[in-house]
Amino acid sequence: EGQGRILQRFPEKDWEDSPFPQGIELFCQPSGWGLDAEQQPASFFVAVLTDINSERHYCSCFTFWEGLDSSQLQKAETSEADEAAEKPAVVQSPQVFAPKSLVLVSRLDHTEVFKNCLSLIYTVHVDGLSVPLETVIGNLLTCVIPLAGGSQ
Repeated sequence: EGQGRILQRFPEKDWEDSPFPQGIELFCQPSGWGLDAEQQPASFFVAVLTDINSERHYCSCFTFWEGLDSSQLQKAETSEADEAAEKPAVVQSPQVFAPKSLVLVSRLDHTEVFKNCLSLIYTVHVDGLSVPLETVIGNLLTCVIPLAGGSQ
C-alpha cells in the first residue's frame, strides 16, 4: 500500500474564488493505492466535498491502471522498503499495474458531462496524441454548459 500524490494539476495555482481542495488524493482510491498484478477495469465515481463555507464541490474521479516498467517498479519498491523495512518486497512479475486517477472538481453537478470530459482526457493520454494536455483542458474550460432545464 502506498499513498497517492498529485502529479499534475490545472490550474497550477489556486483561483481566487476556487482554492484547490486539500487532501483530494486521499479520496481518489477508497480501497488504497496498492499495486496489482492484473490490469483492473477503469472506474468512475463522484464524491461531494463540502468546504468550511458549506459550499459543495463535486469531485468526479476517473481511475485507470497503467503498467509500470522495471525502473518505476524499482523506485516504488525502494520507497516502500524505506518506509517499512519489515514489509516483504513486492513480488516480481512480468507486469505490475498501478492506479492513476483523473479528477475534475466543480461547483456544478453535471456528472455525465464530467465523465465525458475525463474520458476524453484519458483517451488523449492513452492514445498518445500529439495534442498538449493543456490545450485539451483549456478547450474543456471554455465550453458553455446549459443550465438544467434550459434550452440547448
